[in-house]
Amino acid sequence: MLLSLLFIAAPACRRASDNGKIDGFWKITEIRYTTDNSVVNPPNRYIGIQLELLQLNMGSPGPELTAVLNYHKGDAQIGADFRYNPTDAQLAQYGFVADASSAPGTKYCILDIEHVSSSRMVLRSPIAVITCRKY
Repeated sequence: MLLSLLFIAAPACRRASDNGKIDGFWKITEIRYTTDNSVVNPPNRYIGIQLELLQLNMGSPGPELTAVLNYHKGDAQIGADFRYNPTDAQLAQYGFVADASSAPGTKYCILDIEHVSSSRMVLRSPIAVITCRKY
């Protein structure tokens, strides 16, 4: 009896992500800014998504921007709550922009998921289309 209870309870102790295909480490291959139609192919820009976190980084030893992820598997949008108030310029380097309704001291970004597969992801923000490949 005790052994069977152990097998039932053990999986409940593990944290498993339920983000589906968006989970992982993504290399940004292209950012097309829709405001002026300029295209940037950044050499070192990455998006990491796991559990409830989204992280933007420039590779080692560049700065990292961490956000709490607001996403449910199958949603058409990603919400990213940057609670350490990055500058607009820092977010724009990744094609992100804060929503006007962000609370003071935070930056909340909303991105539409245009495409996601096991190897490619395309996100749209109000200022850019961000194309990524699984890294």
